[in-house]
Amino acid sequence: MIKTLIIPVLFFSFTGYAQIDTTKWLRAFPITGYMLDLNDSTKVVQVLLNEGLKFEDKQLGMMRGVYKTSPADTVQKGYGRCHLIKGNYYYFTIGHNTSGLSLQEGDLLYTVVTKTAIYYGQIPRLASHSIELQDVYGHSLYDFNLVFDQWTEATEKAVIDTMVKDIWFTGNYFTRNEPSMDKLISKGKYKDRKLLSVMMECQPVVVNDFIDFMIACPGLYAGRKWKIAEVFATWLTEGAPTIIKETGAGRTRIPVKKT
Repeated sequence: MIKTLIIPVLFFSFTGYAQIDTTKWLRAFPITGYMLDLNDSTKVVQVLLNEGLKFEDKQLGMMRGVYKTSPADTVQKGYGRCHLIKGNYYYFTIGHNTSGLSLQEGDLLYTVVTKTAIYYGQIPRLASHSIELQDVYGHSLYDFNLVFDQWTEATEKAVIDTMVKDIWFTGNYFTRNEPSMDKLISKGKYKDRKLLSVMMECQPVVVNDFIDFMIACPGLYAGRKWKIAEVFATWLTEGAPTIIKETGAGRTRIPVKKT
């Protein structure tokens, strides 16, 4: 019983550990469609890593589901250790899945990796949860390899500016072509303002607020590809919940109802 409790406690300490240990950070990696049943309660899952990344033998990892239709999809789905390495393929034995949901391709394995000397801004924090943001045409706004190998503050600023322009473009397009979408926002900071109008007035600081929200609530977005204008519009419609940074207290809180 004691051993059973220690492992998840250690894992849930990973986030704090990665913040304290300046050589490590926490990242999520999607599993492939390869799965092998060892017994009724234990599965082998596979992660394919890019060149330059590696896990250690016996490294601890935890599985989480990816949002599909509700936050309930994002529950923990067990934990285990790396037991086999074949080139860039890493195999984890995962047990202790008490969620009632089976493991699926694309679910996320969270574990710690060695940090690289990059600018660890908002985009790397999004990418750490395997979140990909796209423009209105479905083109990725950042490359995961670049994010963790060569990211700079200037690169991040350029990507944020591109997001702002994409939101402007989308708001303007629907204003001209589908004005019925310009609904009144019913709550939050932009209450009683028109959605598309707010999008066309978007500034980088507002996108920064939205990304802060995504980072604070990663389960809603982790492991998925999202068009920035679409999820930004949803955020506005839901009242644009933002992170309140309490100066002096060293803490942040989110003024939104927990699900």
